[in-house]
Amino acid sequence: MGRLALGFLVALTGCGHTTSSATASSYPGTFGLASATQRADATLRATFNGPTSAHLDLVENAKSSGATLTAYDVDMTKQLHMIVISEDFTSFQHVHPMLGADGHFTIDLTVPAQGRYLIYADAEPHGLGQQVFRFDVPFGSNAAATPNLQPTPKTVSAGPYTVTLSSLRLVARQPATLTVRVTKAGKLAGDVQPYLGGAAHAVFIGAGDDSYLHVHPMAGPATASASMDMSGRSEERRVGKECRSRW
Repeated sequence: MGRLALGFLVALTGCGHTTSSATASSYPGTFGLASATQRADATLRATFNGPTSAHLDLVENAKSSGATLTAYDVDMTKQLHMIVISEDFTSFQHVHPMLGADGHFTIDLTVPAQGRYLIYADAEPHGLGQQVFRFDVPFGSNAAATPNLQPTPKTVSAGPYTVTLSSLRLVARQPATLTVRVTKAGKLAGDVQPYLGGAAHAVFIGAGDDSYLHVHPMAGPATASASMDMSGRSEERRVGKECRSRW
């Protein structure tokens, strides 16, 4: 079995590359959806302003013609979702570059520490369907790191909130449903708000092959309870292998 690192986001109210100034490098994208057809190619250009900061410029081109893609459909309120994860799986960011008229998505990104980062670009070019690309980008000069996959409990705390998953184990290509409960002071939290059009977002990354899965839970009967259908029939984005999740 492989292992998965899970980054989970709930919106709550009340709560080996040495860089120098303006060093630029380009990185080709690796297509990241085994269940979909690759209809585009992608390139990420990073202009480093220091060991932990860079200006990112992403462009996708139609695979059939090479033409720069300029039209993207809105998905979960955004035209591009970018997931940034450190190689040791201790850092997670979910950001949204802005699309220019020339078809380039740009954003200024700062990471918490030097090291290699996995950057996933998840978008839907108009008429081509969902396309996900992974970029391996080194920030600074730190050596490669191995994923930190220490077992964690089903329940964790974030400020005044307690988040509980119904299970930490998933088997690829087999139906499964995870239930997420958010409580505050021992009761279901009443101030949970939708984030980017969903009750919550869950991102799974395969520690062995950097595979990618992004799901959006369905709100349950209580405002602070939601379920994720992992059977492949819901709005999920998957690269499936038999894996165990560790969150």
